[in-house]
Amino acid sequence: MNELAAYLTNVVSTDAIKNTSSSLIDKAGKVAEYGKAAGPAFGTIGFGYGMFSDTLNNDKTVGEAYAHNLSSIMAGVGATAIASLFVSNPVGWAAAGIMAAPVVGIILFEFAYANNSFGIQDGLNWAGQQFDKGWETVTDWADNIGQGLHNSWNLLNPFSTS
Repeated sequence: MNELAAYLTNVVSTDAIKNTSSSLIDKAGKVAEYGKAAGPAFGTIGFGYGMFSDTLNNDKTVGEAYAHNLSSIMAGVGATAIASLFVSNPVGWAAAGIMAAPVVGIILFEFAYANNSFGIQDGLNWAGQQFDKGWETVTDWADNIGQGLHNSWNLLNPFSTS
């Protein structure tokens, strides 16, 4: 052990260590900065692709696809929050845990969803159907108002044919 210490003392200067560690800190800061910018974009792209895939390939309604994909995102966000609570002091462990947690959370959620564990898929499909019903009610209401305004205008318009 003394030999190693003597070798490191003679070969590696403290200036070289300081310069190397400063360089690593600068590079890690840039990676974190890019990650903050790209993170929401990846989430949005993943959500959009999931909606597209569910409606086109899995015969889901828009509401069912919305419920499934929103729950999947929330599984990743929740896993990230939990991981950030339990990470220890070393920066490497924290970075690895925070990056791995959402991936593991989403994989576990998708596995449970695909196998309908605990009725997750049935429950989310029901929630999505309720969303579809609510959306249909709102659009029918708006359509009725629009049709009423259109008919009112036609009563006042002498050039109207209907």
